[in-house]
Amino acid sequence: MINQKLRYRVLLAIGITLTIVFSGVAYFYAASQERAIISDHERSLHKLTDSVAKGIESVMIENHAEIMRDFADRLKSQRGITEFVILRRDGTEAFRDNATIDQINERLGGKTYPPHPKPQTIQNVDPRDPVFAKVLASAGEASSVVDHRSGHNHFVFYDAIPGGALCAKCHGIDQKVQGVIKLSAPMTSIEAAVMNVRIQSILVIGSALILTMLFTGYVLGRSVVTPIEAVTGAMARISSGDFGSAVPVRGGGEIRRMAHSFNQMTSSLKQGYDLLLRERDKLTTIIEAAREAIVVTDANDVVVLINSAATDLLGKTTEEVRELGLLSLLGDVSLMKRLLEGKGATGHSETVIYGKRKLLVSAASIDDGEGHLIGSAALIRDVTNEHQMMDELKRIAITDALTDVFNRRYIDATMIKEFDRCKRTGKSLSVLLLDIDFFKKFNDTHGHDQGDRVLQAVGAAMKSVCRQYDLPCRYGGEEFVMILPETHAGGAVIVGERLRLAIEAMVVDNLKVTISIGAATFPDLDLTRPEQLLEAADAALYKAKETGRNRLVSADASLMVKAVR
Repeated sequence: MINQKLRYRVLLAIGITLTIVFSGVAYFYAASQERAIISDHERSLHKLTDSVAKGIESVMIENHAEIMRDFADRLKSQRGITEFVILRRDGTEAFRDNATIDQINERLGGKTYPPHPKPQTIQNVDPRDPVFAKVLASAGEASSVVDHRSGHNHFVFYDAIPGGALCAKCHGIDQKVQGVIKLSAPMTSIEAAVMNVRIQSILVIGSALILTMLFTGYVLGRSVVTPIEAVTGAMARISSGDFGSAVPVRGGGEIRRMAHSFNQMTSSLKQGYDLLLRERDKLTTIIEAAREAIVVTDANDVVVLINSAATDLLGKTTEEVRELGLLSLLGDVSLMKRLLEGKGATGHSETVIYGKRKLLVSAASIDDGEGHLIGSAALIRDVTNEHQMMDELKRIAITDALTDVFNRRYIDATMIKEFDRCKRTGKSLSVLLLDIDFFKKFNDTHGHDQGDRVLQAVGAAMKSVCRQYDLPCRYGGEEFVMILPETHAGGAVIVGERLRLAIEAMVVDNLKVTISIGAATFPDLDLTRPEQLLEAADAALYKAKETGRNRLVSADASLMVKAVR
């Protein structure tokens, strides 16, 4: 079936080509013959008009202008001629009125020529008519085809009546054209001749086309089409997976070399196909063994590759992934578009929340090196555990291991950040520096384990009384710091007193615990560095211990302290 279609397509292509070629030949041949027919017709008309022009010249030279009106009337009665008139340069009929006679008599200085007794001014042609104007300008001839009122096309021929030395006496020497002869005749004979040429052209060219197609089809069928059909048949078998197919090497010349080259190509193709299968197996093994989800599309955004990790990670079947496509893979089309364009959080990658997991999604378009898109690929990795570990490491790095509040490193970094922010915004920043009263006796009397339990209890109390944005920290040893962002001095006292009373009411292993607190607030105090705020709070803490412990003292504007109970 394929071979028959190939034969028919080859013959059809040849037929169309030959038809176009022969049609072009026929067209140009017929057109040249038509032009020749019209040229012959114009030459015959020119002979007629030339004889009329010479007759007019003879009559006028002999001073017999009075007979020209009758002469012009006899011209109109010519058989086969629809219109035969003599025109002036302005398009009016000559010898019908006294315009020319008056001009000549005026030039000659007397009444040399008698006027017409019944003058008529007949406008035959618009002097702006392009064909008429061309004749006047060139002093030659021109023709056109017009639609006559009879409903048939007419051939209109214009021929100039030249001036000369013999006409200068009456008409002057500045006019190269004295008038124009207009002939109009039906196109019947011309059209019949043209139609006859066309019919002859069609018959001759059609016969030549048929004979050429038969001969060409026979020759090409034996020398080209049959060997090509053998090649296409072998190609069809190869496309179905039969790489053992070969083309019989017979005949000679290019066809034999083509068959031999095809068989070599088939052999190379089989070797390449076997290699491709082995590489595909390797790639499939790698892709399927990968823990990351891999999804690949072609140039039309159709998903062509999905590994098992993708279906497991996304919780979707292969069919669901194919139906969603790459852009809607995670339910966020804008995300995938950003990544493909390299506008993600880190270029082509970004960490997103998907369900209860954190996924590192990477996506990029793939081109052929010349800017032509050949597909896109997405690589998705579950980084939930990694982020949990990183978060835990960050927490450990800034958390005191014993009391589970923030450590000294966190205090230093946070004080700098909060102090700078308060300077920019003009809001308050307060700190509470607290110390466990008589802590040394807990260690000396009850041991360091008991001291650690007291420290843990104080840390827990700080966390229980602080507000959402307050930051409980261990400053070192038995000293703690409470950082209070956007808190004025009065608020700091309230928080500090609440903490002091909570610890005073606390019992740790049947032991009572109290604390002393120093409070300081910026910008109430004229400070320039964050450590100065801690120093002011330390001075207030020292004053609290000096005045009896278990109390809170605030630093005033001049770093003078007063007891607040």
